[in-house]
Amino acid sequence: MKTKNISVAIFDIDDTLIQRGQQTIEISAVESINALKAKGIEVLIATGRALYFIQDPIHDIIKPEYTVTINGACVYNEDHEVVYDVPMERDEVEALLAYALKHDLGFATKLRHEMHVYNKMETFQTIYLKGSPKGYILKDHYHEALGEETPMGVFMMGNEALIEASSPLSPDGHYAKAYDDAYDVYSKRAGKIAGIEYVLKKIGHTWENVIAFGDAANDLSMLEHAAIGVAMGNAPQHVKDLADYTTLDIDQDGIEYALKNLNLI
Repeated sequence: MKTKNISVAIFDIDDTLIQRGQQTIEISAVESINALKAKGIEVLIATGRALYFIQDPIHDIIKPEYTVTINGACVYNEDHEVVYDVPMERDEVEALLAYALKHDLGFATKLRHEMHVYNKMETFQTIYLKGSPKGYILKDHYHEALGEETPMGVFMMGNEALIEASSPLSPDGHYAKAYDDAYDVYSKRAGKIAGIEYVLKKIGHTWENVIAFGDAANDLSMLEHAAIGVAMGNAPQHVKDLADYTTLDIDQDGIEYALKNLNLI
């Protein structure tokens, strides 16, 4: 496996850098990322989360130059300024909202600075937040009309078959399962690939220079495009099957294990 050209390391967050429901990065991962930086390897974050929902240690400890958020629909620089964004089709979001209300599905929109919850606020406060101290990002807009800002993504919760059946209402929408009974939906014009490619062009690198770490369906294209795609040991089998390399679980120092075995640190 060729590692000599690796100059960029890209990390997903949930169940890659931080266990879902937790707020701290694995110590071995922090030390490994610092070792990468010491070698001049640039570190980026690519996540389904919106910037304001990212755990504070990512901002305070990792301090990425660019953060690809909402599955590539919004990219921020190190000053947390939006440098690239891909809103969804507004009429499609309105159709999905109406469908969610009709079928009593949890529904929230991901905006630049907050999330608007249109149904099942309690579900979002318990299952979506899962202990996160950032509950203030959720604004209750129960059964209201869509706000003025066109969302860059929506999050739907409830019966998976019902959620998947809504896809004809959003031809431009890409559905990515976040976890059981929960889906991220974002524009097919976005995706982590689009956001990452914007950043790679800005910093003068290509996919041939990238090692990427992920664990979920929304990481698949990123792992496939990277020169080295690493699946976490806790990833589902279909993610492992696509990756170039499978490491240990997040709680078994998976990031450190991979980087050491690939001779990158």
